[in-house]
Amino acid sequence: LSVVPVPTDEKGVRPEELEDLIDHLQMEGRRVTMLYVVATHSNPSSTTLPLGRRKALVEIAERYKLKILADEVYHLLDWSTPSSSPSSSSSATSQQLCLPSKGKRRPSRMATLDARYGAEEALGDDGDYAVPDERKGVSERAGTVLSISAFTKIFCPGMRLGWIEAAPSVIRTLSNHPYVLSGGGLAPLQSQLATELLLSKEQDAHLDGLISDYESRSRALTAALLQYQDLFELAGGARAAKKVEGGYFVWVKLLQCSLPATELREMARREFKVDFLPGERCHPDPLRRQELDRYIRLCFANIETEELLVEGVHRLARAVRAARNAAMWTFNAKHSY
Repeated sequence: LSVVPVPTDEKGVRPEELEDLIDHLQMEGRRVTMLYVVATHSNPSSTTLPLGRRKALVEIAERYKLKILADEVYHLLDWSTPSSSPSSSSSATSQQLCLPSKGKRRPSRMATLDARYGAEEALGDDGDYAVPDERKGVSERAGTVLSISAFTKIFCPGMRLGWIEAAPSVIRTLSNHPYVLSGGGLAPLQSQLATELLLSKEQDAHLDGLISDYESRSRALTAALLQYQDLFELAGGARAAKKVEGGYFVWVKLLQCSLPATELREMARREFKVDFLPGERCHPDPLRRQELDRYIRLCFANIETEELLVEGVHRLARAVRAARNAAMWTFNAKHSY
């Protein structure tokens, strides 16, 4: 498996450059089979693909006969519409997990843009999924987009259970795979727990609480970062609005920092007891990771109080200034002889 990064900006994947990249790879004799994308509140940059770009990606995938694997684990962790009430924000969890609540500005899941998503019959004449002919494999007419989600983000990290939304032709193929049909089911205990959470509406209430907490924490984190505009620049999904509207992360560009993010992290952990993820760790190509050595990813999901997040930013600012002062001292020392 060869992973090739696709050009992005503050709105996510750039469709026109994706198409150029596919053409280039095909000219080299390489076969492109799948596009992986985190479409909503992405990791690490917290960008959300606009509807127009989503449609363009699906059109490109259909034209080049690719599958789109849309990792949509942050889709329901959304507070993009200020007027949306907590009671309506998570109503999709127990009824229509594939669609956003009414009034939301976020686009629907990627799978809903697949022309076959709503055009195919889900069940066969016998009321069950038809078993595909394994000799023929998956038909070229099968769906293009698979949207994947998980309870790890909307319930708890230990809930290793997810779901897939796609055109019925794709679901039929997956549902009739020998691994699924071999007996015992997939994660039966966790599946039963998830069923009870959904039927009892406890999942809705829990998700409402997460959204409220994460929104407050994200606001505190970005407000603290904006106090140090000489040191930090909000990037990715937070660049234009100076805030994030969902997910787990804030993507930050380091300004006037003399150290790459990896070296800054070592010093920040050792001397200031604060941690972050260096941007280099987020690049899929090991040979190009230095392109992100002035970026860091901050996570507000695992810090339970706003006060700790603000204190973390203050410590991070002190670490950046300490690194800058050390570099200036070294420069002056070298030129004093």
